[in-house]
Amino acid sequence: MTLSTQEFAMAENHSRPTPRFNPGLLAAAISAVWLTGCSLTPSPLTQQERQSQIGLDQSQLFKQQEPLTAPLTLYQAMSRALKYNLDHRVKMMERAVAEGQATLARFDLLPEVVASAGYRSRDNFNASASRSISTGRQSLETSTSQDRSRYLGDLSLRWNILDFGVSYFRAQQEGNKALVTAESRRKVSHNLMKDVRSAYWRALSAQRMTAKIQPVLAEARRALELASQAEAEKLRAPLEALRYRKSLLEIVRRLEGLLEQQQLAKAELTGLINLPPNQDYQLADVAAGAWPGIATPQLSQEQLDELALQLRPELRQEMYQTRIGSAEVKKAMLRLLPGVEVQLGGNYDSNSYLLNQSWGEIGTQISKNLFELLSAPQAIATAETQESLANSRRLAAHMAILTQVRLARQQLALSENQLKLTSELDDINQQIHHHVLNSELTEAMSSLERIRTSVDSVLSELQRHQSYADSQDALGKLYVSLGFDPLPATMADDSVDTLARAIEAIDQDWAQGRFPSQATDDPTPETANAGQGEHS
Repeated sequence: MTLSTQEFAMAENHSRPTPRFNPGLLAAAISAVWLTGCSLTPSPLTQQERQSQIGLDQSQLFKQQEPLTAPLTLYQAMSRALKYNLDHRVKMMERAVAEGQATLARFDLLPEVVASAGYRSRDNFNASASRSISTGRQSLETSTSQDRSRYLGDLSLRWNILDFGVSYFRAQQEGNKALVTAESRRKVSHNLMKDVRSAYWRALSAQRMTAKIQPVLAEARRALELASQAEAEKLRAPLEALRYRKSLLEIVRRLEGLLEQQQLAKAELTGLINLPPNQDYQLADVAAGAWPGIATPQLSQEQLDELALQLRPELRQEMYQTRIGSAEVKKAMLRLLPGVEVQLGGNYDSNSYLLNQSWGEIGTQISKNLFELLSAPQAIATAETQESLANSRRLAAHMAILTQVRLARQQLALSENQLKLTSELDDINQQIHHHVLNSELTEAMSSLERIRTSVDSVLSELQRHQSYADSQDALGKLYVSLGFDPLPATMADDSVDTLARAIEAIDQDWAQGRFPSQATDDPTPETANAGQGEHS
């Protein structure tokens, strides 16, 4: 008997040796996987691991920062804060992550294109026989129509219309979430500029006044030592000596407290601009007569309100949250519909018994989880409640912004009035101090009186500086309440000097009363992703 070529190939395929199934090996593999899973328990960090991570983090805190080689100006401090402040960099990274999530969500709108390939083998034939349901006798001999070993492959395109609709609204939500994080970054940058402005002027006051406080403090300490000696030698009446020492101690305590308060301002500024805590640096001094003016916006209250409502990041965030809530309602309603899936694909099977080992197919099906119909009303009601909550939060933010603008404007007016009064009082005290020290009474004055005169002069000047710092702080709060952005939309680069010049230009515009007339569509000016590329 002669076999045809096809029959010979089939016989050869059937006689091909196939690995035998080993139940013991399978059981061993399952046991190993199970034991591995059971052994995955978290372990606390060891002291060595913590110390290693702390050392690594400390080496990254101030890495690749531009060196500070000259006295620091206000605008350089602001640019360093935007570029190196860690909280601000966290917000920039959160924005980048949110934008990535929004981009990924858009890919869910595409249909699924699934490719698969595989190999299957069994240790015996997939054989079967037939039995007549009428006679109960076997009607065919045992036979097979499948090779013991075969290769499979398919490429299919699937598109679910319901999933497309849900993905569409989800992509909208992710896009709005990215815009929410962008507004959050704006809010952080606004508050950061306010804090730097306040800390800088307080630190500059400390730098300027320390040189004047220390000589007076040294004189008071010397007088206190002499008073202690006089009391020990009983050169004065006991009650008079105690009162004298008490007065000197109160002066020393007050002066030391002032020094400590001033040092705290510089420590705060150091943290805001992310300099090493032990780094010594100087602030660019500004003569009292050359202090930047406090520019009160010459706008009506209605104009200020309109600016704030257009620019404030908090209100924009709530508007985006309203969009997100509205999309959630639409998603919940869309899930009431059945899913309609369209499928188109090509397949391959190496089974030698098949007449056609490759073929294409197309199909469609409708499916619906009936239990979702039971939960749908509650899901829709919950989504609508969330939408109502977003609306309420938006209205609350609206009212809070109007209140904050008025409070900030009033606080600025009060601080300007206090600055005017303290400046006049300081001028008078300095004149008194000058006349007293140069009058014939100087030699007749006691050391306590001379010290008190010097302390009054120093305190008067310090209060003037503090009033100016308070005015700058109030001005910064007004800018924050209006939502002014400290940077332009685009810049050539993100170096410290470039950022400082851009911040100064905008700050000068504000000082001259040139304020933004309306909000831009771009929620976040490009601070040049300040520091992001360098520290990633």
